[in-house]
Amino acid sequence: MGRIVRAHRGVGLRLARALSVAVPALLAGVPPPACAQTPNYRLRIVAPDELTDALRTQTLVGRWQNDPLFEPDQLALFIARAREEAEAIAHAAGFFSARVTVEETLGDDRTRGVAIEVDAGARTTVSRLSLRVDGPAAGTPLERALGEGWPLPEGTFFRAGEWELGKRQLLEMLGQHGYVRARIASSRADVDPQTTAAALTVVVDSGPRLSFGALNVRGLQRYPRSVVEALRPFDAGDPYTFDGLLAFQQRLRASGYFLGVNVVPDLTAVETDPQRTDVPINVDLTERRTQRVNFGIGYSTDQGPRALVGYEHRNLFGRGWQLDAGLLEESVRRRAFATMRTPYDTDGHQWQAGARLEHLQVTGEITDKTTVFAGRGKRTDEIESFVSLQYQTERRRVDVGSDYAEDQRAALSLGYSWNLRRLDSRIDPRRGYTISTQVSAAVKGLGSDRSFTRLYGRAMRFWPMPQDSRLAGGVLIGLVEAGMVLSGSRDDIPSENLFRAGGAQSIRGYRFLGLGVREGDAIVGGRVMALGSLEYQHRITGPWYGAVFYDRGNAADRWADFRSVSGYGAGVRWRSPIGPVNLDLAWGDAERRMRVHFSVGYSF
Repeated sequence: MGRIVRAHRGVGLRLARALSVAVPALLAGVPPPACAQTPNYRLRIVAPDELTDALRTQTLVGRWQNDPLFEPDQLALFIARAREEAEAIAHAAGFFSARVTVEETLGDDRTRGVAIEVDAGARTTVSRLSLRVDGPAAGTPLERALGEGWPLPEGTFFRAGEWELGKRQLLEMLGQHGYVRARIASSRADVDPQTTAAALTVVVDSGPRLSFGALNVRGLQRYPRSVVEALRPFDAGDPYTFDGLLAFQQRLRASGYFLGVNVVPDLTAVETDPQRTDVPINVDLTERRTQRVNFGIGYSTDQGPRALVGYEHRNLFGRGWQLDAGLLEESVRRRAFATMRTPYDTDGHQWQAGARLEHLQVTGEITDKTTVFAGRGKRTDEIESFVSLQYQTERRRVDVGSDYAEDQRAALSLGYSWNLRRLDSRIDPRRGYTISTQVSAAVKGLGSDRSFTRLYGRAMRFWPMPQDSRLAGGVLIGLVEAGMVLSGSRDDIPSENLFRAGGAQSIRGYRFLGLGVREGDAIVGGRVMALGSLEYQHRITGPWYGAVFYDRGNAADRWADFRSVSGYGAGVRWRSPIGPVNLDLAWGDAERRMRVHFSVGYSF
């Protein structure tokens, strides 16, 4: 794809050797090195640190030093090759003026040996770079990105490996943006050993930009092809991009229909037909079962022991509709639920409807809730939104000391939620952030006992520590959360629309939902809430991390009554395949007591 020319006498030959002999081997094959009790011969290397390891691993004399198949008469061959090999290694690293001496030695105990000395001299630096793109990609932002990603900019040391790597990267980046037929039109590396300078010239012919072609879907038996087509983030004829393929694959995996997904471009079809202007896409799928019953057990310090029996149907009425239903039993909660979802359409929209029955008993408040909802959502690669109409009824009993006060509440609310996730992993993130917002409203007399507007927001950020610092491998996690209900009173508003705090996923050091408004001997939800948290995790060993944290916030009925409280402590994290398993020991400063919190994963 490129060639290296002679700029000064002898330089072209040395540079060619750097590219062709950098990793030498015997023509008949070299057996892998093996450890021996006593080396076959001594090997002394005097060279810059950057070259030492390569001289031991990429020369015959280095590779055979401990090999049990070594024969003494082979040493003469190794010594004869060592000078050429050492020069090639030095030139590949940019030491074009290197002088190499190789000698056989004999120790006092008559043990044979080899001494390699490399006087590297000055190192060659890239003095000039000319990188040009010809074809339709010329003058586009992609051309600038190619220059920014080039591994040998002016002022850096010239390395033959990075010279070749850089040219491969140019073609890979162009191919990922649709220029699949890109090629290196010409390349030159002019090296002057007197000035230790290298002038680099690369000309790339981008070729035409190809488009997405037809989908070749394999593995569909249970579900309609429309499920796959609707999840495609591009149309046939759109400019081809590798990122588009990754987004398509991610959507298919997250859809719930498939156990295995593999989306790849059919580059063979492109290569065999030079006139082709599109890239066919091969989609290989392994389907989930249409119906499944699942069981689960677990434990957390917030909800206590839990058991779940669930039922899934992935193809209701033969139209790809999904049903999720189940029964959940916890020490503080019992819930029965069912949700039905349509497949996403080509615009990323989906209809949902569902119902939930729940009994919750916590902090002196007992509620029996019924919720039905219907709505339409939209999902892109990073953003999910949902508009819904929800009807809630609630029978509530509150411990007021000698007895329980009882009331009933209802609300018909129109709501909108918006969630952004930009994370390196949704299971165990170490970098990125999430933002969640919700707004809902109800009007008295229209299915509701009281008019109110509910506002809520939450943001979480993950900062990895710099790799060149003493904190390398650690991560700092920040959280802010706030909510407010606009209404003259909290009375007659179903408790799910109010705010409480406390617990493993909130303010640690306090009981689950134990921060709120006191009503009799109970803690109930209030109209305002705000909290913030800062946590630092640092690797101890393997998948185990230590953590320290500080949480502060509270919930109240009015901002005038809001008094923040703090919780802080330390814990351990196990990065399991299902997400981080968290065990914390936290001090609740307002209650002057210590609590243990156990949970799995993050709440987004």
